[in-house]
Amino acid sequence: MAIGFGIFPLLSIIINFLGIPLDWKIFLFLSLFFPAYVLVRKIIKRKLTFLRFQYKFTTASFILLVVLLIFASTLFMYTKGAFAYPYLEDEDPWGHAVGAKYVALEKNAYDPPTSFTNNKIDQQLSYIDPYPPAYDIIMGILHQTSSDLNWTLKFFNTLIISLGIIFFYLFAKNFMKNSEKALTATFFLAALPAYLSHFIWAHSLVITLLFPALYTLIKIRENIRWAYITAFIVASIWVSQNIEQPIKLTVILIFFVTVTSITTKKWLWQEWAGIGGGIGFSLLWWGSMIKKYTLQGFLQYFAGDSASEADIAIASSVSDIGLWEKLFGFWQKVTSPGGSASRAYTARDFFQASKENMINSPVGLGPVITILALAGIFYILWKYKSSIVEEKNTYKAVIIFWLMYAFWAVNGQTFPLSVARGPFRAWMLLAIPVALISAEMLFEIKDRFKNKIISLAVVGIILIAVFFTSFVPKYELNTQSWPTSGSFINQQEPWEYGTWFNTLPPDTKVFLYSPRDKLTIGYGAFSCIWCSEVVEFRKDILHKDVRDLHSFLISNHYEYLVINGNMDTKYFRKQFGDNETAALLPQRYYEIQNFEAFRPAYYKEGMFLVLHVKR
Repeated sequence: MAIGFGIFPLLSIIINFLGIPLDWKIFLFLSLFFPAYVLVRKIIKRKLTFLRFQYKFTTASFILLVVLLIFASTLFMYTKGAFAYPYLEDEDPWGHAVGAKYVALEKNAYDPPTSFTNNKIDQQLSYIDPYPPAYDIIMGILHQTSSDLNWTLKFFNTLIISLGIIFFYLFAKNFMKNSEKALTATFFLAALPAYLSHFIWAHSLVITLLFPALYTLIKIRENIRWAYITAFIVASIWVSQNIEQPIKLTVILIFFVTVTSITTKKWLWQEWAGIGGGIGFSLLWWGSMIKKYTLQGFLQYFAGDSASEADIAIASSVSDIGLWEKLFGFWQKVTSPGGSASRAYTARDFFQASKENMINSPVGLGPVITILALAGIFYILWKYKSSIVEEKNTYKAVIIFWLMYAFWAVNGQTFPLSVARGPFRAWMLLAIPVALISAEMLFEIKDRFKNKIISLAVVGIILIAVFFTSFVPKYELNTQSWPTSGSFINQQEPWEYGTWFNTLPPDTKVFLYSPRDKLTIGYGAFSCIWCSEVVEFRKDILHKDVRDLHSFLISNHYEYLVINGNMDTKYFRKQFGDNETAALLPQRYYEIQNFEAFRPAYYKEGMFLVLHVKR
């Protein structure tokens, strides 16, 4: 499952590049083709044998069962929180909803030709082209088989994150060569507040893909053919999220290969080929984007200043800035300690695990596990100071380097020099070596006690302490109601919108008078936010009289029109200015509410009015 999951993103990019529709039936056919081929060969050669159920419950079976219980607990926590409210969180999930809907309907992951106009890259499809679209493709393919987009996004996002717990265990078992240590590390990772919330964004996918990539990288030493799988998964990482996070993950892979090369005294060319080949495969996407937008336009997109990835207005190739300056700006962009939520962190941020936390990338580890990790660093460096570079201690050396890199990345705004962009997005990466080194330290503590009962008691106390100081705050954060888009004026409004939208069949066509159609899509209804006729009509919507508005809605098959005094005023002021909005919006409201072809369908005082569009 992990390997198939790792191959899917690149496969989708290849299919899209070849102009083949992104249809779930094609992916089903491709997934069944090779197993069917093997089955037919066995039938022809009369070597088909039927499975006989023979199973012996062993210690390994018990450990895997515990891992599955951790997975189930994580999935329960995330789904409980995701479905605690009818809306999507913050801004990014609404953008991914639009991307998933676009893929589901258009069966394509390239922006429509009309999106690149006036030297500006489209802002409506913020996670489709040039942003790597693998996450939205996966959600779009799933949405083709599930009519409720809101449910699809929430459930499958939590499933992806939770599957990462199993994938991590499989990697850690091969990495540490000890299933008990791997199980402990898995528990720690699942408990750490800093390791992924149920926030809906591409990070859920790209971080989860790291573990299959590491697993296959380890397996290359057993069979060189694993290098091909590694290359596919590394490429999937590079087409699943914007450049800055794949760079961090690739650095982690490079540290693994470099340290292993030193400890084994071998040049691991197969592993390097797997990583390099993956980056090369990803050029199928990035190369096509450079061709489409030109190299200068592409660099300007990633080097340009912005408040957030979802709201960038980017100039294309027309610029006074030279290519080398843009290359330098690009390098500064991917290493600068920027990011919308980044800040300088203190010791308290590491020790404290609070339920009042960031929702997209929570900070904090918890006091007990922080002490374990710190003790593990000093103990390993002291105990293995002369043997850390020996092959038997490879994984300990790798963990130390991972920990140093991730800690430096997190403190990008504290240290004089930054090694990675977006310090707050490095917390989820820091959680990985912290979980591994904490598990290692716990077993060192366990081995200090000769009496097995005392040893188990100490371990039990530490695990319980980690549960209450790390997992409980994480659970409370992930199961409470989260804030949503700044489009809404107060906290009650998104709940009321959800109440009304939940009365509609999926994909009912709803037009918001303000330019916030991504809310319509995120709630499970539909408005063609990327269609040229909608884009053109919105450019001058405030100057359209009520008959023009009604004619547009009828011709585009909309069933409902939603007007919201606060929301409309806010966004029309940005588009048309204060004076024009103040002069025209009240007049348009009067015309709309008194037009015979608009019939009131739902009203929430002080918030919004829904009008049914009569034919």
